[in-house]
Amino acid sequence: MKVVILTPLMTEKNEDSSVIAEVEKEEKKNFKDVIPEKVKHPSTWITAGLVVFYLFLLGFLDLVLWIIAGTQFLFTLFTKEPNSHLSTFSIKLRNYIVQIIDFVTYSSQERPFPFNPLPEEDND
Repeated sequence: MKVVILTPLMTEKNEDSSVIAEVEKEEKKNFKDVIPEKVKHPSTWITAGLVVFYLFLLGFLDLVLWIIAGTQFLFTLFTKEPNSHLSTFSIKLRNYIVQIIDFVTYSSQERPFPFNPLPEEDND
């Protein structure tokens, strides 16, 4: 911000005063004029809301993962092998968690389930 102090000797207008007036007009722009169009677009805010939703869902899936790990430990303890159905479900859960992580970190624009189908099982 440019500050100008006028003295009694500076009574006539000169070129500097018109430049000062232009600068002051530029500084008084509306806040809406300064906001980029992307911020104003509703899809930006919908995506932000979905990111928050999926982050909460990841917290819940963390609990599910603990339950699966504990159950698999018990199966291994008593039957000497993990449950095949839980192993298959774990792979699907892992793929879904990866899909969520990709979305919330903006690595992918593809929205996870329920907006798209659950990821297919792959045996890495």
